[in-house]
Amino acid sequence: MKLMVCYDGQESSVATLKVALEHAKVWNASLEIVNTFTRQVPLDHKIVLEMEQELEASVKAQIGGEGVAYNIQLLITSQDAGEELISFSEEKKIGLIFLGIVKKSKVNKLIFGSTAQYVILNAPCPVVAVK
Repeated sequence: MKLMVCYDGQESSVATLKVALEHAKVWNASLEIVNTFTRQVPLDHKIVLEMEQELEASVKAQIGGEGVAYNIQLLITSQDAGEELISFSEEKKIGLIFLGIVKKSKVNKLIFGSTAQYVILNAPCPVVAVK
């Protein structure tokens, strides 16, 4: 079984990774740890490389010696982050998605949208939302 963790290094995603790690141990599952980046034109490869290194270092600090198989993916997209996450989960045949949620005001949701809401409503598999 593959578990997908939406991870951006913030406090809510660190908590999410810990919950997903515990599930992976119990179910002997592998983790697909994913972050999205909206493509800027032109694409600055130095920035992308730095983001990949920071993402990898952050994940290794959290789960380095836990004995769970994992892959880290930085998805560079021109579409909405939620759409990219759903596409990735379908392509990789993910069995369960873990994502962190942060409380937002109604106005903030209206203006900025909610990636978590999009993923929860459109995911092809169950979603675990971690506060």
